[in-house]
Amino acid sequence: MNVLIATDGSEPALDAAHRSLTLLRDGARISLVMVIPDKEDPMATAGGFEGPVITEEEAEAAFAAANLRGQAALEATRAAVDGDVDVRLIPVDGATGAAIVEIAAEMSAEVIVIGASGKGFFRRLLSGSVSDYVVHHAHCPVLVVRHDHLT
Repeated sequence: MNVLIATDGSEPALDAAHRSLTLLRDGARISLVMVIPDKEDPMATAGGFEGPVITEEEAEAAFAAANLRGQAALEATRAAVDGDVDVRLIPVDGATGAAIVEIAAEMSAEVIVIGASGKGFFRRLLSGSVSDYVVHHAHCPVLVVRHDHLT
């Protein structure tokens, strides 16, 4: 079985990775994927104001910091999975959910594992949910592991 585990290094994501192993068959090929935003466009403008929002140097520094956080998140998730896994840090332009769906299709994933943080209704309404997006757009089954803050 070809399994994609999407992670951001958060407690719900680590919990999802760990719990999914009890449900997956031995011999599953597991790929851990962390999606990070690509470098900000330094020429982007804010709210009609002229001029760049951030300098190119600031964009590069933010991207480097995101890469470091991404590598740490992948290593934490690899430790939670405790096995031989393919690990990829993928910079993307655009939405995280769409990137996960696209990567899963490219690698012919048979299942996607993703954690849910348990945001309240209004927070999800305002900011959306990566797991909701993946469930509704993926070409394969999606295992959403809800994180219980009490355990």
